[in-house]
Amino acid sequence: EETAMKVVDILRVKGGTLFTVTPDEPLNLAVTVMAEHDIGSLVVMEHGELAGMLTFREVMQAVVKNGGSLGGTLVRSMMDDHPLTCTPETEIDERSEEGRVGKKG
Repeated sequence: EETAMKVVDILRVKGGTLFTVTPDEPLNLAVTVMAEHDIGSLVVMEHGELAGMLTFREVMQAVVKNGGSLGGTLVRSMMDDHPLTCTPETEIDERSEEGRVGKKG
């Protein structure tokens, strides 16, 4: 029987560095951080608490919404403010198309 992959296994491979932005930073600054570090998402933190997630998907939605530019858009207006959270011991459901985090753990 195969052991289920857990979030901690992914973190071990990807490394422990967490890149963050605040909700009130300009979206173009967040995009610069993502490009400089070759990452597809940022954790949005406010007053030491998780406020949301910003992914490449939200950035592209902002570009389309603003006619091809980021303009003066703030991270807050595009971030996912209810991201799925889990623990390092949460199992990953490898059967799903996107490798979503399972309900166990």
